Amino acid sequence: MPLSSKPEPSKETVIFWHIPKSGGTTAKSIYSSMGMGKSTRVYPTPSKILEAKEMGLLEPGQVDIIFTSSPGFAVKQIFDSTHKGRVLALFRHPVERLISKFYYLQVAQWEKKYNPDWKDMDIIDWAKKINTDNNHMVKKLAGKIQRDKATETDLRMAMRTVKQRFVVGLMHEMEESIHRFNTVMGIDEEEEYTKRVMYTFFGNGSSMKTNFNSHPKVEKGSPAWDLLAEQNALDIRLYEYILVIFQEQKGIINSYRTSVAMDQDIKKK
Repeated sequence: MPLSSKPEPSKETVIFWHIPKSGGTTAKSIYSSMGMGKSTRVYPTPSKILEAKEMGLLEPGQVDIIFTSSPGFAVKQIFDSTHKGRVLALFRHPVERLISKFYYLQVAQWEKKYNPDWKDMDIIDWAKKINTDNNHMVKKLAGKIQRDKATETDLRMAMRTVKQRFVVGLMHEMEESIHRFNTVMGIDEEEEYTKRVMYTFFGNGSSMKTNFNSHPKVEKGSPAWDLLAEQNALDIRLYEYILVIFQEQKGIINSYRTSVAMDQDIKKK
């Protein structure tokens, strides 16, 4: 649905684009904790989306939120003139995301892509010789696979898609982002259970509790940072554009909240 349209949670399906190492796992935990566990689905790949569609699991009312790493494919398969929905995502600076990935997969034995050999590598060598996960966001939004080259045309397409279709969140603004997502999904933050969940993850204005992996800091301007920035120049430009959109959407989300409050007042009368 276009952002200009007021959300209708009971009639819409929500897709959450899970970008690796960008806060998606924390978002899953939050919404599962809010009692959405039975209707929070994870369909990471196109094949899983098609399988779920054939089983009728993607119909409105069957699921509250769908987490996927293939947003473009999911939108095409789920949304049409009779099936409305929203697309949400948390975004992180592309270089920070890759640095986190490099260190995380050295120790994350539970992950399919766990690679202890990276412990003996310098991050510059990894960036030069191993990593192929560059311009991830632009490629995904342009419908390309990882080995494809991202272009200026792909970037423009990605910017247009995010601007028109996404409710954007930022990993470093996690609490505010979750508040916005809650508004779009019609989650009542005045309910006691929702308050407890939000407090569990964010405390009274404290830092969020998240899937955090401590690792050495890679300074901005260092050789490793600059190399990754060069390799992900298009994603960085998209991210900088998303920062602007995040600010612009504040007014839109507030208008949703006002509208919801007015509807609730009418129902009470």
